[in-house]
Order: sequence, then structure tokens, then C-alpha cells
Amino acid sequence: MIGNAFEHTRKQLSEPFRFSQWARLAVLGLATGEISSGGGCNFRSLDIPSHLPSHSQNFADSGGVFSQWGLDLATIASLIVVAIVGFLVLALVWIYIASISRFMLFEAVLRKDCELTESWNRWQRQGLRYFGWQLGLAAIALAVAAMLFIPLLIPVLAALRPNQEPGLGLMLTFLPMISVFLTFALVLLLITVLAKDFVVPIMAIDNVGVLEGWSRLFAMMKADPWAYAGYLGMKIILAIGAAVMFAIVSAIVVVAALIPIGIVTVIVVIMAKAVGLAWNAFTITAAIVAAVIVFAALLYLVGLACVPVAVFFPAYAMYFFAERYAALRAQVYPAPPLPPAIPPLSPMPQPAG
Repeated sequence: MIGNAFEHTRKQLSEPFRFSQWARLAVLGLATGEISSGGGCNFRSLDIPSHLPSHSQNFADSGGVFSQWGLDLATIASLIVVAIVGFLVLALVWIYIASISRFMLFEAVLRKDCELTESWNRWQRQGLRYFGWQLGLAAIALAVAAMLFIPLLIPVLAALRPNQEPGLGLMLTFLPMISVFLTFALVLLLITVLAKDFVVPIMAIDNVGVLEGWSRLFAMMKADPWAYAGYLGMKIILAIGAAVMFAIVSAIVVVAALIPIGIVTVIVVIMAKAVGLAWNAFTITAAIVAAVIVFAALLYLVGLACVPVAVFFPAYAMYFFAERYAALRAQVYPAPPLPPAIPPLSPMPQPAG
């Protein structure tokens, strides 16, 4: 199956090589989250200042930095609310796009051809079903998390008394919460992987809903549970290797792209100082827009570099599932066309007389 997935990826991306296919697959890979270099990204923690303001210091006095920009507490609170609402709206939009794009990516890998507009219109209905299921799963996960973690928070908050020195007892207080959190996260990850790898193909081929797709998947898993466990274990190993490899590739791409971007930025800053531009509402907005455009361009370049990941892992799931799902097997291994029928021979002419 791994060999089939590698061969499928090679043929789809190189026989023949079409940059338009790479560009479209990069969009789907980013939209679905199939392209991920999280294993290779390390974020430095923020430096903690050595001197913190005392509890008796007035917050309004410590907010002089905000006041010099003309921001009061009401404005700051409004900005925070707008940021939170905007983040939630963007998250919902992204989940909706990712839900439809998941079916589009499955079809693109299965057919070895990626199209966007027609495929988007074709998978709207199933994508909306999958979107609703993901929202329901998120609501259930939040409710279960609240029931699990709130009782565990009580002893933790009690242990975090003011002026308490860190010690072994304080660390042991966090162990139950960490253990429950890791178990809970593992269960959610397992559900997500099974849904995108197996439930989505059932929904796409049989044109059924999410719950019916899960029902059919459970029936298949009961027949051969160890095969699915082996698949998940092998996928973890492959994901670690792919994350390391393409993290290096992504870093090279980003560094190579940042060099001309840095040169252009320096030139723009020098020219802005030369004409006497200062920081105001217009220049701050322009800088934010430029930063967003640069970030989106870098993200897309990383997506282009990691297109093989976006094709390989769906192909690996497809070839594994095709051995256990007859309808998918018929799509992956189509029957060869029948040879043309040979017309019957005309009778030999009878001799004269």
C-alpha cells in the first residue's frame, strides 16, 4: 500500500508535470490542513521582564503606553471583542471551506486530476453535511472537556496559592490534568483521522450522510480491527518522517523568499523616511495589509513545496481502504475495457455446380 501510494503520487505529479495541478493541489492542501509542518516549527517563548509592576500600581497609570496612542479602556475592550468575534467568524469560514475541500481533495487524488470550480459546486451538499458534523463534534468536545477538566482545576487552583514556591507537590498536582488532556486529545485526533480518511470516501462514493458513513465504517472495522490499528501506527511513523523532511524544505523556501522581501522592505522604509512619512492610521493599516499579503504568499510557497504530502497521505488511505471497501476498490482498480467483439465469419462460398 505504501508503495502504491508513492507510485500514485509520482504519476499524478510528474506524468505529465503540470504546474497548474501543483498550484491547485497546494490550495486544497492548505485548505484541508493536509499540508502541515507543525513538527518542524518551534516558537520561542516571550521573554519575561525581570521587574513586574506591583499589585498596588493603578492599571490606568500603567496604561500610559495605550494613552499616548489615543486609546482608552473602552476602546481597548471594543478592539478585544472585535478581535474575538472576527476570529470566531474566520474559524467557522475556514472549517466550512475545509469541509468541502476535503471531498475535493479525495476526488482529485482518486481521479489524478484537480479542478476547483466544478469540484466545489459538486461537493457543496456533502461538504455542508461534514461541516455540520464537525461543529457538532466541537460542541460535544467542549462539553466533555468542561466536565472533565473543571473538577481537576479545583485542586490545581488551590495549589497555586500566592507566594507558593514551585516544588514536587505542585508538579504532581498537574499530572491528572495533563494525563486526561493527552488522552482526550488523542481520542479527538483518532476520530478526526478516521473521519477524513474513511468516512469521507464512504460519503463521497455512496452519497450518504456522516452518521451512516460512520455506521458502515464501524462494520468494516469490526471485521479487521488490527489492520486499522496497524494503519494508524504506520501513518504516525510516516507523518513524523514527512514532517521532518518537508520542514527542512519549507525552511529553505521561506529563507529564500525572505531575502528579496527583506531587501524590498528596507528600500520602502528608506524611501518612507526620505519623504517624511510617520506612523499614523494610514501607514499602520498599510503595514498590516502588507504583512498579511507577505504571510499569505509565504504560506502558499510552503504549500507548493509540500504538495507531495497533500497527495501521498490521501493516496495511502485510499489504497488501504480500497482493500476493504468494494465500491472504492472498483474506483481505484477499474476493470479493463472489454476487447471489441469479433464479427462472425461469413460462410465460405459454395463451389459452382
